[in-house]
Amino acid sequence: MTTAPSAPRAASPAGETRPRRFPPVVLVPPGHSARIIDALLAMLLVYRLSVPGVPLPIPQLAAITLVAIGLFRTPTRSFSAASWYPVVAIALFGFLAVETLINDIDPLRRGLNIASLMLFAAFLATGRIDVGSVIKGLGVGLVLNAALFYLRLTPDDYQGRLTGFLQDKNAAALVYAVGAVLLAMVARKVLWRMLILAAGVAAVVATDSRTTMAAYAVAVVFLLLSGRMHRAVELLALTIGVFVFLWADDNLSKLGDYAVSREGSDAFRLRIDAASSLKAQGAPWYGDGLGTATVRLDSGTWFFHNSYEGLIVEGGIVLLVVMLAIYLVTGLGLSTRVQIDALSFQSRAITAATAIVCMCALRLGEVFFAPVGFLVLGIGLARLLAPVARKGEHFASASR
Repeated sequence: MTTAPSAPRAASPAGETRPRRFPPVVLVPPGHSARIIDALLAMLLVYRLSVPGVPLPIPQLAAITLVAIGLFRTPTRSFSAASWYPVVAIALFGFLAVETLINDIDPLRRGLNIASLMLFAAFLATGRIDVGSVIKGLGVGLVLNAALFYLRLTPDDYQGRLTGFLQDKNAAALVYAVGAVLLAMVARKVLWRMLILAAGVAAVVATDSRTTMAAYAVAVVFLLLSGRMHRAVELLALTIGVFVFLWADDNLSKLGDYAVSREGSDAFRLRIDAASSLKAQGAPWYGDGLGTATVRLDSGTWFFHNSYEGLIVEGGIVLLVVMLAIYLVTGLGLSTRVQIDALSFQSRAITAATAIVCMCALRLGEVFFAPVGFLVLGIGLARLLAPVARKGEHFASASR
Protein backbone atom coordinates (compact mmCIF):
# COMPACT_ATOMS: atom_id res chain seq x y z
CA MET A 1 0.00 0.00 0.00
CA THR A 2 1.35 3.41 -0.94
CA THR A 3 0.92 6.63 0.98
CA ALA A 4 0.44 10.17 -0.28
CA PRO A 5 3.69 12.08 -0.71
CA SER A 6 4.49 14.46 2.08
CA ALA A 7 4.76 18.21 1.58
CA PRO A 8 8.02 19.43 0.01
CA ARG A 9 10.72 20.06 2.59
CA ALA A 10 13.87 22.14 2.33
CA ALA A 11 17.21 21.34 3.98
CA SER A 12 18.54 23.84 6.51
CA PRO A 13 22.27 24.65 6.90
CA ALA A 14 22.39 22.31 9.91
CA GLY A 15 21.08 19.41 7.85
CA GLU A 16 17.55 19.64 9.27
CA THR A 17 14.44 19.76 7.14
CA ARG A 18 11.48 22.08 7.35
CA PRO A 19 8.22 22.42 5.40
CA ARG A 20 8.42 24.69 2.38
CA ARG A 21 6.01 27.56 1.98
CA PHE A 22 4.29 27.89 -1.34
CA PRO A 23 4.07 31.15 -3.32
CA PRO A 24 0.90 33.29 -3.19
CA VAL A 25 -1.96 32.01 -5.33
CA VAL A 26 -3.43 34.32 -7.99
CA LEU A 27 -7.01 33.14 -8.32
CA VAL A 28 -7.92 35.16 -11.42
CA PRO A 29 -4.77 35.75 -13.51
CA PRO A 30 -4.44 38.65 -15.99
CA GLY A 31 -6.07 37.89 -19.31
CA HIS A 32 -8.33 35.31 -17.71
CA SER A 33 -10.75 33.66 -20.15
CA ALA A 34 -13.96 32.42 -18.57
CA ARG A 35 -15.14 28.84 -18.86
CA ILE A 36 -18.54 29.27 -20.46
CA ILE A 37 -20.21 26.33 -18.70
CA ASP A 38 -19.02 27.52 -15.27
CA ALA A 39 -20.17 31.06 -15.97
CA LEU A 40 -23.60 30.00 -17.25
CA LEU A 41 -24.25 27.77 -14.25
CA ALA A 42 -23.06 30.53 -11.89
CA MET A 43 -25.71 32.81 -13.38
CA LEU A 44 -28.32 30.44 -11.93
CA LEU A 45 -27.13 31.28 -8.40
CA VAL A 46 -29.31 34.37 -8.85
CA TYR A 47 -32.47 32.38 -9.61
CA ARG A 48 -34.12 31.56 -6.27
CA LEU A 49 -37.68 31.05 -7.50
CA SER A 50 -39.07 27.58 -6.97
CA VAL A 51 -39.67 25.42 -10.04
CA PRO A 52 -42.57 22.94 -9.98
CA GLY A 53 -41.36 19.35 -9.87
CA VAL A 54 -37.79 20.33 -8.98
CA PRO A 55 -36.95 19.05 -5.46
CA LEU A 56 -34.13 21.50 -4.73
CA PRO A 57 -33.73 25.26 -5.21
CA ILE A 58 -32.07 26.24 -8.49
CA PRO A 59 -28.90 27.71 -6.87
CA GLN A 60 -28.24 24.41 -5.07
CA LEU A 61 -28.85 22.47 -8.29
CA ALA A 62 -26.42 24.76 -10.09
CA ALA A 63 -23.79 24.07 -7.42
CA ILE A 64 -24.40 20.30 -7.67
CA THR A 65 -24.07 20.43 -11.47
CA LEU A 66 -20.80 22.34 -11.20
CA VAL A 67 -19.51 19.70 -8.79
CA ALA A 68 -20.55 16.90 -11.16
CA ILE A 69 -18.70 18.57 -14.04
CA GLY A 70 -15.69 19.22 -11.82
CA LEU A 71 -15.31 15.50 -11.17
CA PHE A 72 -14.00 15.13 -14.72
CA ARG A 73 -11.44 17.94 -14.44
CA THR A 74 -7.87 17.97 -13.19
CA PRO A 75 -7.30 20.10 -10.07
CA THR A 76 -4.82 22.97 -10.27
CA ARG A 77 -4.43 23.35 -6.50
CA SER A 78 -3.86 20.73 -3.82
CA PHE A 79 -5.14 20.32 -0.27
CA SER A 80 -1.61 19.37 0.81
CA ALA A 81 -1.25 22.85 2.31
CA ALA A 82 -4.71 22.81 3.97
CA SER A 83 -5.45 19.15 4.59
CA TRP A 84 -7.62 20.13 7.55
CA TYR A 85 -10.58 21.12 5.35
CA PRO A 86 -11.52 17.66 3.98
CA VAL A 87 -11.09 16.17 7.46
CA VAL A 88 -13.20 18.85 9.16
CA ALA A 89 -15.88 18.77 6.44
CA ILE A 90 -16.30 14.99 6.61
CA ALA A 91 -16.27 14.94 10.42
CA LEU A 92 -18.75 17.81 10.65
CA PHE A 93 -21.11 16.24 8.13
CA GLY A 94 -20.99 12.93 9.99
CA PHE A 95 -21.68 14.68 13.29
CA LEU A 96 -24.69 16.54 11.84
CA ALA A 97 -26.13 13.37 10.33
CA VAL A 98 -25.80 11.42 13.59
CA GLU A 99 -27.17 14.11 15.88
CA THR A 100 -30.08 14.71 13.51
CA LEU A 101 -30.95 11.00 13.57
CA ILE A 102 -30.65 10.99 17.37
CA ASN A 103 -33.23 13.77 17.39
CA ASP A 104 -35.50 11.52 15.28
CA ILE A 105 -35.35 13.81 12.22
CA ASP A 106 -34.68 12.76 8.64
CA PRO A 107 -31.37 14.41 7.63
CA LEU A 108 -31.57 13.53 3.93
CA ARG A 109 -32.69 16.73 2.19
CA ARG A 110 -30.90 19.21 4.44
CA GLY A 111 -27.84 16.96 4.65
CA LEU A 112 -27.55 16.61 0.87
CA ASN A 113 -27.73 20.38 0.54
CA ILE A 114 -24.91 20.88 3.05
CA ALA A 115 -22.78 18.13 1.52
CA SER A 116 -23.16 19.58 -1.98
CA LEU A 117 -22.13 23.04 -0.75
CA MET A 118 -19.09 21.61 1.06
CA LEU A 119 -18.04 19.93 -2.19
CA PHE A 120 -18.79 23.12 -4.13
CA ALA A 121 -16.38 25.04 -1.90
CA ALA A 122 -13.76 22.29 -2.15
CA PHE A 123 -13.95 22.17 -5.95
CA LEU A 124 -13.69 25.96 -6.16
CA ALA A 125 -10.63 25.78 -3.93
CA THR A 126 -8.87 23.13 -6.01
CA GLY A 127 -9.65 24.76 -9.35
CA ARG A 128 -11.98 22.02 -10.57
CA ILE A 129 -14.53 24.83 -10.69
CA ASP A 130 -12.96 28.00 -12.07
CA VAL A 131 -13.14 30.87 -9.58
CA GLY A 132 -12.94 33.66 -12.15
CA SER A 133 -15.64 32.13 -14.35
CA VAL A 134 -18.05 31.72 -11.45
CA ILE A 135 -17.54 35.31 -10.31
CA LYS A 136 -18.05 36.66 -13.84
CA GLY A 137 -21.13 34.50 -14.35
CA LEU A 138 -22.59 35.67 -11.07
CA GLY A 139 -21.94 39.27 -12.12
CA VAL A 140 -23.75 38.82 -15.43
CA GLY A 141 -26.65 37.18 -13.61
CA LEU A 142 -26.94 40.10 -11.20
CA VAL A 143 -26.87 42.67 -13.99
CA LEU A 144 -29.55 40.79 -15.95
CA ASN A 145 -31.67 40.40 -12.82
CA ALA A 146 -31.60 44.15 -12.18
CA ALA A 147 -32.28 45.02 -15.83
CA LEU A 148 -35.21 42.61 -16.14
CA PHE A 149 -36.58 43.77 -12.79
CA TYR A 150 -36.76 47.40 -13.86
CA LEU A 151 -38.22 46.33 -17.20
CA ARG A 152 -40.93 44.62 -15.10
CA LEU A 153 -40.12 41.20 -16.50
CA THR A 154 -39.41 39.58 -13.12
CA PRO A 155 -41.48 39.22 -9.93
CA ASP A 156 -41.74 42.28 -7.68
CA ASP A 157 -42.62 40.98 -4.21
CA TYR A 158 -41.47 44.03 -2.21
CA GLN A 159 -43.22 47.00 -3.82
CA GLY A 160 -40.43 48.28 -6.04
CA ARG A 161 -37.46 47.19 -3.95
CA LEU A 162 -34.87 45.36 -6.04
CA THR A 163 -35.48 41.62 -5.79
CA GLY A 164 -36.40 40.00 -9.11
CA PHE A 165 -35.37 36.37 -9.39
CA LEU A 166 -33.71 36.61 -5.97
CA GLN A 167 -37.25 36.88 -4.58
CA ASP A 168 -36.38 38.19 -1.11
CA LYS A 169 -34.97 41.68 -0.62
CA ASN A 170 -32.52 40.65 2.10
CA ALA A 171 -31.26 37.70 0.05
CA ALA A 172 -30.95 40.00 -2.98
CA ALA A 173 -28.99 42.56 -0.99
CA LEU A 174 -26.55 39.95 0.31
CA VAL A 175 -25.84 38.53 -3.15
CA TYR A 176 -25.43 42.00 -4.70
CA ALA A 177 -23.08 43.10 -1.92
CA VAL A 178 -20.89 39.99 -2.08
CA GLY A 179 -21.06 39.92 -5.89
CA ALA A 180 -19.87 43.53 -6.19
CA VAL A 181 -16.86 42.94 -3.94
CA LEU A 182 -15.87 39.74 -5.77
CA LEU A 183 -16.32 41.38 -9.18
CA ALA A 184 -14.07 44.22 -8.05
CA MET A 185 -11.47 41.56 -7.21
CA VAL A 186 -11.59 40.31 -10.82
CA ALA A 187 -11.18 43.81 -12.30
CA ARG A 188 -7.61 44.94 -13.02
CA LYS A 189 -7.96 48.71 -13.33
CA VAL A 190 -8.71 50.90 -10.32
CA LEU A 191 -11.36 52.82 -12.27
CA TRP A 192 -13.30 49.63 -13.01
CA ARG A 193 -13.08 48.58 -9.39
CA MET A 194 -14.51 51.90 -8.25
CA LEU A 195 -17.33 51.72 -10.79
CA ILE A 196 -18.22 48.17 -9.72
CA LEU A 197 -18.23 49.09 -6.03
CA ALA A 198 -20.36 52.16 -6.80
CA ALA A 199 -22.82 49.99 -8.74
CA GLY A 200 -22.91 47.72 -5.70
CA VAL A 201 -23.89 50.70 -3.54
CA ALA A 202 -26.76 51.52 -5.89
CA ALA A 203 -27.98 47.91 -6.00
CA VAL A 204 -27.84 47.37 -2.23
CA VAL A 205 -29.63 50.67 -1.55
CA ALA A 206 -32.27 49.69 -4.13
CA THR A 207 -33.01 46.53 -2.14
CA ASP A 208 -33.67 48.66 0.96
CA SER A 209 -32.00 46.09 3.23
CA ARG A 210 -30.72 48.15 6.14
CA THR A 211 -28.45 45.43 7.50
CA THR A 212 -26.74 44.86 4.17
CA MET A 213 -26.36 48.59 3.54
CA ALA A 214 -24.44 48.90 6.79
CA ALA A 215 -22.36 45.77 6.13
CA TYR A 216 -21.52 46.80 2.56
CA ALA A 217 -20.50 50.29 3.71
CA VAL A 218 -18.06 48.78 6.23
CA ALA A 219 -16.66 46.43 3.58
CA VAL A 220 -16.12 49.18 1.00
CA VAL A 221 -14.45 51.51 3.50
CA PHE A 222 -12.21 48.62 4.55
CA LEU A 223 -11.27 47.95 0.92
CA LEU A 224 -10.46 51.59 0.24
CA LEU A 225 -8.41 52.23 3.38
CA SER A 226 -6.67 48.95 4.18
CA GLY A 227 -4.27 48.81 1.22
CA ARG A 228 -1.47 50.64 3.00
CA MET A 229 -2.05 49.29 6.50
CA HIS A 230 0.11 46.88 8.45
CA ARG A 231 -1.58 43.50 8.93
CA ALA A 232 -2.29 44.10 12.62
CA VAL A 233 -3.69 47.57 11.91
CA GLU A 234 -5.78 46.11 9.09
CA LEU A 235 -7.38 43.58 11.44
CA LEU A 236 -7.95 46.26 14.07
CA ALA A 237 -9.64 48.46 11.49
CA LEU A 238 -11.88 45.58 10.46
CA THR A 239 -12.83 44.95 14.10
CA ILE A 240 -13.71 48.62 14.55
CA GLY A 241 -15.74 48.41 11.35
CA VAL A 242 -17.78 45.53 12.76
CA PHE A 243 -18.65 47.60 15.85
CA VAL A 244 -19.63 50.51 13.59
CA PHE A 245 -21.85 48.08 11.66
CA LEU A 246 -23.60 46.97 14.85
CA TRP A 247 -24.29 50.60 15.75
CA ALA A 248 -25.48 51.51 12.25
CA ASP A 249 -27.68 48.44 11.90
CA ASP A 250 -29.43 49.30 15.14
CA ASN A 251 -29.82 53.03 14.47
CA LEU A 252 -30.85 52.91 10.81
CA SER A 253 -34.22 51.57 11.97
CA LYS A 254 -34.82 54.81 13.88
CA LEU A 255 -34.04 57.26 11.09
CA GLY A 256 -36.52 59.02 8.82
CA ASP A 257 -39.31 56.96 7.30
CA TYR A 258 -37.96 53.70 8.73
CA ALA A 259 -39.17 54.65 12.21
CA VAL A 260 -42.75 54.68 10.93
CA SER A 261 -42.99 52.63 7.75
CA ARG A 262 -41.31 49.54 9.22
CA GLU A 263 -42.84 49.76 12.69
CA GLY A 264 -45.18 46.79 12.28
CA SER A 265 -42.77 44.47 10.48
CA ASP A 266 -39.94 45.31 12.86
CA ALA A 267 -42.14 44.51 15.84
CA PHE A 268 -42.94 41.10 14.38
CA ARG A 269 -39.24 40.48 13.65
CA LEU A 270 -38.53 41.22 17.29
CA ARG A 271 -41.03 38.55 18.30
CA ILE A 272 -39.38 36.04 15.97
CA ASP A 273 -35.95 36.99 17.33
CA ALA A 274 -37.13 36.59 20.92
CA ALA A 275 -38.58 33.14 20.20
CA SER A 276 -35.41 32.17 18.29
CA SER A 277 -33.18 33.20 21.17
CA LEU A 278 -35.22 31.14 23.62
CA LYS A 279 -34.98 28.10 21.37
CA ALA A 280 -31.23 28.56 20.96
CA GLN A 281 -30.75 28.86 24.73
CA GLY A 282 -32.66 25.63 25.25
CA ALA A 283 -30.80 23.62 22.61
CA PRO A 284 -28.41 20.87 23.83
CA TRP A 285 -24.68 21.15 23.07
CA TYR A 286 -25.15 18.91 20.02
CA GLY A 287 -28.24 20.77 18.75
CA ASP A 288 -31.80 19.81 17.90
CA GLY A 289 -31.03 18.50 14.42
CA LEU A 290 -30.86 19.78 10.85
CA GLY A 291 -33.79 21.89 9.71
CA THR A 292 -34.98 22.84 13.19
CA ALA A 293 -34.02 26.54 13.06
CA THR A 294 -37.66 27.64 12.89
CA VAL A 295 -40.25 28.98 15.32
CA ARG A 296 -44.05 28.95 15.29
CA LEU A 297 -45.84 32.27 15.75
CA ASP A 298 -49.39 33.32 14.86
CA SER A 299 -50.15 29.89 13.39
CA GLY A 300 -47.18 30.17 11.02
CA THR A 301 -43.66 28.73 10.86
CA TRP A 302 -40.83 31.24 10.50
CA PHE A 303 -37.14 30.81 9.86
CA PHE A 304 -34.59 32.36 12.21
CA HIS A 305 -33.26 35.81 11.30
CA ASN A 306 -30.03 35.19 13.20
CA SER A 307 -27.77 32.64 11.49
CA TYR A 308 -25.60 32.24 14.57
CA GLU A 309 -28.59 31.11 16.62
CA GLY A 310 -29.60 28.90 13.69
CA LEU A 311 -26.24 27.11 13.87
CA ILE A 312 -26.66 26.56 17.61
CA VAL A 313 -30.14 25.08 17.20
CA GLU A 314 -29.25 22.82 14.27
CA GLY A 315 -25.87 21.59 15.48
CA GLY A 316 -25.21 23.04 18.90
CA ILE A 317 -22.05 24.79 20.01
CA VAL A 318 -20.08 22.30 17.89
CA LEU A 319 -21.54 23.56 14.60
CA LEU A 320 -21.25 27.20 15.68
CA VAL A 321 -17.56 26.95 16.60
CA VAL A 322 -16.55 24.86 13.59
CA MET A 323 -18.34 27.03 11.01
CA LEU A 324 -17.04 30.27 12.48
CA ALA A 325 -13.52 28.86 12.56
CA ILE A 326 -13.71 27.81 8.89
CA TYR A 327 -15.01 31.20 7.77
CA LEU A 328 -12.43 33.11 9.82
CA VAL A 329 -9.48 30.98 8.69
CA THR A 330 -10.42 31.21 5.02
CA GLY A 331 -11.64 34.80 5.14
CA LEU A 332 -8.58 36.17 6.93
CA GLY A 333 -6.14 33.98 5.03
CA LEU A 334 -4.68 32.26 8.09
CA SER A 335 -2.14 29.84 6.65
CA THR A 336 1.26 28.54 7.68
CA ARG A 337 1.98 26.77 4.40
CA VAL A 338 1.07 29.27 1.67
CA GLN A 339 2.41 32.81 1.52
CA ILE A 340 -0.52 35.24 1.77
CA ASP A 341 -0.07 38.79 0.53
CA ALA A 342 -2.53 40.35 2.96
CA LEU A 343 -2.20 43.77 1.34
CA SER A 344 -3.12 42.61 -2.16
CA PHE A 345 -6.54 43.63 -3.44
CA GLN A 346 -7.39 39.95 -3.89
CA SER A 347 -6.83 39.20 -0.20
CA ARG A 348 -8.59 42.33 1.00
CA ALA A 349 -11.59 41.63 -1.23
CA ILE A 350 -11.92 38.08 0.12
CA THR A 351 -11.74 39.41 3.67
CA ALA A 352 -14.33 42.11 2.88
CA ALA A 353 -16.70 39.56 1.31
CA THR A 354 -16.33 37.27 4.33
CA ALA A 355 -17.01 40.21 6.63
CA ILE A 356 -20.25 40.93 4.74
CA VAL A 357 -21.35 37.32 5.21
CA CYS A 358 -20.53 37.32 8.92
CA MET A 359 -22.20 40.68 9.59
CA CYS A 360 -25.35 39.94 7.58
CA ALA A 361 -25.65 36.61 9.41
CA LEU A 362 -26.85 38.57 12.44
CA ARG A 363 -30.07 39.67 10.73
CA LEU A 364 -30.73 37.95 7.40
CA GLY A 365 -31.58 34.36 8.27
CA GLU A 366 -29.62 31.51 6.73
CA VAL A 367 -26.36 32.92 5.43
CA PHE A 368 -23.58 30.50 6.39
CA PHE A 369 -25.19 27.57 4.55
CA ALA A 370 -26.40 29.65 1.60
CA PRO A 371 -24.72 29.12 -1.81
CA VAL A 372 -23.28 32.65 -1.75
CA GLY A 373 -21.78 31.98 1.67
CA PHE A 374 -20.01 28.85 0.48
CA LEU A 375 -18.94 30.69 -2.67
CA VAL A 376 -17.05 33.14 -0.47
CA LEU A 377 -15.73 30.31 1.71
CA GLY A 378 -14.48 28.36 -1.32
CA ILE A 379 -12.71 31.37 -2.80
CA GLY A 380 -11.07 32.12 0.54
CA LEU A 381 -10.02 28.49 0.84
CA ALA A 382 -8.54 28.55 -2.66
CA ARG A 383 -5.80 30.99 -1.70
CA LEU A 384 -4.73 28.69 1.17
CA LEU A 385 -4.01 25.76 -1.13
CA ALA A 386 -0.73 24.82 -2.76
CA PRO A 387 -0.49 24.88 -6.55
CA VAL A 388 -0.21 21.43 -8.10
CA ALA A 389 3.40 21.04 -9.21
CA ARG A 390 3.73 19.83 -12.77
CA LYS A 391 6.62 17.69 -13.90
CA GLY A 392 9.89 19.60 -13.65
CA GLU A 393 8.46 22.38 -11.46
CA HIS A 394 9.46 23.18 -7.90
CA PHE A 395 8.62 25.87 -5.38
CA ALA A 396 11.01 28.06 -3.53
CA SER A 397 11.26 27.71 0.22
CA ALA A 398 10.31 30.48 2.60
CA SER A 399 13.96 31.30 3.21
CA ARG A 400 14.50 32.45 -0.36
